[in-house]
Amino acid sequence: MGNPKAKGNPLIEKTRTLMKNRGCVEDEDKKSSEDEKNEFLYFRDAKGQSVIVHCNAKDETVGVAYIRDLIKKFDKKKIKRRIFIGAGKVTRSALNELDDKNVEFIPADLVLMDILEHEYVPKHEILSPEEKEKLLGQLQVTASALPDLLTSDPVARIIGARHGDIIKITRKSLTAGETVTYRLVVKDEG
Repeated sequence: MGNPKAKGNPLIEKTRTLMKNRGCVEDEDKKSSEDEKNEFLYFRDAKGQSVIVHCNAKDETVGVAYIRDLIKKFDKKKIKRRIFIGAGKVTRSALNELDDKNVEFIPADLVLMDILEHEYVPKHEILSPEEKEKLLGQLQVTASALPDLLTSDPVARIIGARHGDIIKITRKSLTAGETVTYRLVVKDEG
């Protein structure tokens, strides 16, 4: 599966930045106790829950056999929040396997591009359940009344938005000042 921590691998550093932007910190205990081939990166999210990330920087097709092997390794780690970042094409059956096993998939090019740093990409934040309830109460609407944002949207993937989340989007403009909009994250239908 390759060593994600190998020297000269920019995907690893960008992955660390991605996870930091998601509010995660590297889990030093897991990192220092990892005795395998250093295939995984370990983090803790804002709630203290463990997150495990596997990066595959090889530009080759990833099939279902690779994913099943990876999922077995994830299962041995007993960490529920799992992320796979892959540089190559991922087959439809491999994507289905990732989805079935609740493994988040992020294409490596999205991580490497760092689209959130672009001047034309506004700030995106996932609302907490409390903020979501408060917003819907203030607007006196159901979540489904908000405009949609697909789970496949590049920003949704980068910030880790899931179906049912509400995203707060803050845009700054010279003419309009600051505007805030909200969107509901929905699954793709295709």
